[in-house]
Amino acid sequence: MGVVADLDPGIQSARHLDHPNGATGLAEATLCVADEDLAATHHRYATSLDRSPRQEGQALVFDLDGAALRLVPKSALPTTLPGEEPPALPALVAYTVTVRDLPLARDLLHRNDIPVRETPTGDLFVPAEAALGTAVVFHAG
Repeated sequence: MGVVADLDPGIQSARHLDHPNGATGLAEATLCVADEDLAATHHRYATSLDRSPRQEGQALVFDLDGAALRLVPKSALPTTLPGEEPPALPALVAYTVTVRDLPLARDLLHRNDIPVRETPTGDLFVPAEAALGTAVVFHAG
């Protein structure tokens, strides 16, 4: 289970709402778990969140009123985030932000020499090794 804490108001202030990459919000967190632990993890989150997930391929997605938690078995990670390898299991392997303009976000990343990969669904992502240990996925929205 993740932990959420109050942050410094200076970090959360409105002055950070207009990022050059066009980010508009946090859309999703992706938790990778061992294949054999998926059912138990699903049950734990379903109980804690008091809701059932929807299935998307091998992933289970909990809709959280404007955001989502995606549970991905390790065997599905290569087709979800190509090239990513969790440091341990379970692991928060990615978070997804929505952006106003995906080509603009791609251009900004390239101009700043930040490596970019593409998901099978066409989203962009910065690999974990270049993003302080957790992949950052950019989704148009």
